[in-house]
Amino acid sequence: MIRTSLLAGFATLALLSAPAMAQNITSLNNTAAGIGNVAKQNAFTMQRGGGFLGGPNVVTMGNTAAGVGNLAVQNGTVLQKTPRVGPLGAPVGGPNMFDANNLAAGVGNFAKQNAYGIQK
Repeated sequence: MIRTSLLAGFATLALLSAPAMAQNITSLNNTAAGIGNVAKQNAFTMQRGGGFLGGPNVVTMGNTAAGVGNLAVQNGTVLQKTPRVGPLGAPVGGPNMFDANNLAAGVGNFAKQNAYGIQK
């Protein structure tokens, strides 16, 4: 009885100390502000949740041209995967979230954004 309780305690400790709640968070920002500025950004992000209760995969992309005569160009590719656990393949890990924002504000600005995301 004591041995069973001791083994259960060690198993619980191992589960709690494992990287089960890890999170993958990426924030990409591209800004051309002022007068006559150019900002270009190409980004590739790959996130894979791990562990039994792996945290969420989160990517936020922001592309902004603000002011007068600015150019902001952003290209982003995002691959996200959350582990599938259970007899029916139900996901137990956190969700996959991908948010892309593109803004041209002011006079004569051009903001271009290409975003491609795969979530499993």
